[in-house]
Amino acid sequence: MTPEMLTLPNTLSIRGIAAVHESLLDDFSTHSAVTVEIPDDAHVDLSFIQLIEASRLYARAEGKYITLTKPASPSVIDTLRRGGFLTNMDEATRLFWLHGKEIQ
Repeated sequence: MTPEMLTLPNTLSIRGIAAVHESLLDDFSTHSAVTVEIPDDAHVDLSFIQLIEASRLYARAEGKYITLTKPASPSVIDTLRRGGFLTNMDEATRLFWLHGKEIQ
């Protein structure tokens, strides 16, 4: 099973989230695994975090997989923190966003 690589744009906000959503749906329709590459300098808002969290739930329910190419960057971690996603983070979430590492 070779995952489909989805490289995202630098701006991951409400204005462009529909296009990212569409790309994820397209990739999941033809692949059982998707690997997402978030640029190191990406500007993210909570709509992106919510989309990725919903994608994780969808993948799990459909027997598919979604992963990140690397741990979340400091800007993504900041958005996760502001949205309350780091509070009581379970191990699966830690593995997904941080690749099991502690928050720096």
